[in-house]
Formats: sequence, structure tokens, C-alpha cells
Amino acid sequence: MNTIIELRSAEIFRVPTPATTLRQAAAEEPSNGVYLVARTYRTGSVLRLDDHFDRMERSAARLGVPDLSVPRRRIREILAGERPADGDIRFRVTAVLDTPVWYRITTEPAAEPPPELRRDGVDCDLAVGAARENPTVKSTAWMHTRTGLGSATVYEHLLTDDAGAILEGATSNFYAVVAGTLRTAGEGVLEGISRKIVLEVAAEVLPVVTTPITRTDLAEGTVSEACISSATRGIVPVRRIGEFVIGPPGPVTRELIAGWERWMDAHLEPISLP
Repeated sequence: MNTIIELRSAEIFRVPTPATTLRQAAAEEPSNGVYLVARTYRTGSVLRLDDHFDRMERSAARLGVPDLSVPRRRIREILAGERPADGDIRFRVTAVLDTPVWYRITTEPAAEPPPELRRDGVDCDLAVGAARENPTVKSTAWMHTRTGLGSATVYEHLLTDDAGAILEGATSNFYAVVAGTLRTAGEGVLEGISRKIVLEVAAEVLPVVTTPITRTDLAEGTVSEACISSATRGIVPVRRIGEFVIGPPGPVTRELIAGWERWMDAHLEPISLP
């Protein structure tokens, strides 16, 4: 069941909606906002939620609202109240940059990615030349723009610049294993919270090179493994990109997933502040 709450000053309002999922409710988001998407784990813990709030404030500043101060404790309280006693939630928090700023909090029950996604990998497609104009800003305007990307039959669309460099996914960050290194774009991508974790974990597994791969790398068969990451899904292996077959998850991807799980075990925190 999907719920939407608006936080305006000190008051909260429940908003009726026909949407049953976070994805469906995205169509109702105001276009002048900055947002985060995250989830709780293991009945009520979160992962780097303050990092998400920090990025919202940076995104607002880059859109001309330099004094945004997210009411973190209040939002955490609302999220804790929406979580069922025996389960977890996936949520989007949007700061709507009106005057005054107000907040829209959308939740749904959280579910783990189907096990076959990590076992077999997912199919992606290339959105050529669809790189975001301002990738350092996580805005609702982009949320609406990305709905027009390509086919809905693939798991993720990978955005390239005009030169064909694969920068990131429409809802994720992207990584490829090439010649014993982990390749990922160092510029022109969202400052993913999950990306920070992946790069920290990867540093103990193999060298990291912040240079994106290209369609040429795929065509020449130099990519031995690939994966994407997001705050709500962790690391998901990629088995195919367009017509190019990468193959099932390899040893590096499996080691990154295991490292992610260990990192999460050590860093989960309660959603409610003391």
C-alpha cells in the first residue's frame, strides 16, 4: 500500500492517491523539487540517511535555494511511524522548492530484489546521448524526464554522453570490469550514496579507475563483468547491455556484493534518533 504525507511547517497532511507504488506516485511529484529515495533494512535500520539529506541540501543550493535545511529529525519520526512493526519501507522524500519550502514523503512496503536478479544478472539498454544536463542535482524535473527513456522491458537504461561514454543508469550508478580494473565515470554522474559504498568496498578488491567505458569497449568484448548500484537495491549484476552480452555475474561482482553486505552489517543505524 502506498502512502503520501505532506509536511508543511509543523503540520502533516495525508494525501489520498490512486498510486499503489513509489514509481506510480512519481507522476504526482511537483517538478520543482529535490529528492531522495532510500529504504529501511532489517525492521527499521537505515544506511547513511544523513548523506541523503546532505545531498538534498546541496542539490537545492545548485538550483538557487542555498538555505534549505531539511527537518531531519521530524522526517525520521514520520518515516518511523509509517514502518510496520514487522517490516520495512521504501521511501521518497521530496523538498518542494516553493516559498516556503514544504516536503512530500511517499512510502511503500520494501521488498528485497528477487534472488534471480543477483544470481543471473539483469538486462540493460543504452540511452545514447541522454546524459543529464546537471547530474549533480537529484531533481524531480529529471524524475519526470527519465520516464521517456526507451523501452520499459529492460531493467535499467544506461545513459551515455554524445561521445558514447556510459556514465550512469537512469536510477543507478554503473560499473564495469575491464582488464582487472573497476571502471566507472568520475564526472557527469550523480553523487550516489551507494556509489560511495561501492568504491570503498571495491578498493579492497581491485584497482578503481574513474574513466567510463564506451560502446566500443562493449563491441570489442573487453568488458568481463558489469553491475549497477542504488541505495534501495544494493549491487545488481548486469548480464546484457543492448545487443552486447556480458554474461552471468563473475567473481569480482560476487565479491563486491559480499563486501556490500559486510559493509552494511557494520554501518546500519536506527531510523529514529535518540
